[in-house]
Amino acid sequence: MYYSSAMFTLWQLLLSFALLLFLLLPAIGLVYERTGERRDARLRPAPGRLISVGDHRLHLLCKGSAAPAVVIEQGAGELSKFWWPVQDEIAKFAQVCTYDRAGFGWSEPGPPGRTIENRARELHTLLSNSGIPAPFIFVAHSYGGFIVRAYAQENPDKVAGLILVDTPDESSIFREEVLSFYAKARVIQRVIGFVSRFGVLRLAGHWVSLEDVGLWLTKPSEYAALCDDLLSLERVPAPMRFSKSAGSLGSLPVIVITHGQPFPGPFAVLETNWSEGQARLAALSTNSALIVAKNSNHMIQQDEPTLVVDAIRRMHDAVKEGNLLAYSR
Repeated sequence: MYYSSAMFTLWQLLLSFALLLFLLLPAIGLVYERTGERRDARLRPAPGRLISVGDHRLHLLCKGSAAPAVVIEQGAGELSKFWWPVQDEIAKFAQVCTYDRAGFGWSEPGPPGRTIENRARELHTLLSNSGIPAPFIFVAHSYGGFIVRAYAQENPDKVAGLILVDTPDESSIFREEVLSFYAKARVIQRVIGFVSRFGVLRLAGHWVSLEDVGLWLTKPSEYAALCDDLLSLERVPAPMRFSKSAGSLGSLPVIVITHGQPFPGPFAVLETNWSEGQARLAALSTNSALIVAKNSNHMIQQDEPTLVVDAIRRMHDAVKEGNLLAYSR
């Protein structure tokens, strides 16, 4: 009888300990994640400048010196470091700047619910406060194309040229099936972002390479920023979801670079209307070129970086010399 009572007491203690541990794990995870982020900030400080754009600061990294300056805009959920190998090549013939949008990389989180136009205005404030003289040549990848086009619409005198690297046209992105696909992706990213708050990704990174499994973002703020990127597409008013008219950019130099290999797997939903949309983007200007990166998927700057650098060099030369973009590929 004494033995059974002792066993019962032991089981009560074990269950109580397990319950306590279960309740403490989230708190332990939060502390682990925040401690890790502070350690990362100490060991890997921002390589560029943190510049105020109001209530938060954005990270800007510039190299090279020759004007006009080239400014690179990322796709949704992308980090500026993805462009650093290309940036080093551009720096050999031009000043070139990469930056992280709010919440990504070394940039501080911004207020949620921002529109594409809000992002374009943050970019304008960033460049104004940086002291880099306008006009700029903007190189935008994917979702970033909407941001630089919004910038150009509001600040035409500060734009010397646009290079759109596999950026969507309104007709290809604002389709119900595409927005539904992004809505589902946003749910998945929210879940990953939630568990990252408790250090799960940071802990897993000790055993596996997160980038190898498609998880290049590690901080909770980055997943929140990615979700806000995707949500900004749904905030675009219905009247603005139609392709812009041909020639609406006048004779502004524009180069459109599009992928030659189809979107893989579930991303194939984006392929409908894509080629037609790329032609419409090129037609926005009377001084444009359309290039097909035959060996590339969506990440052209990684698959064929030389092609991208060559296009930027041609644009830079054309802007400096006042020449037309008289070539195609």
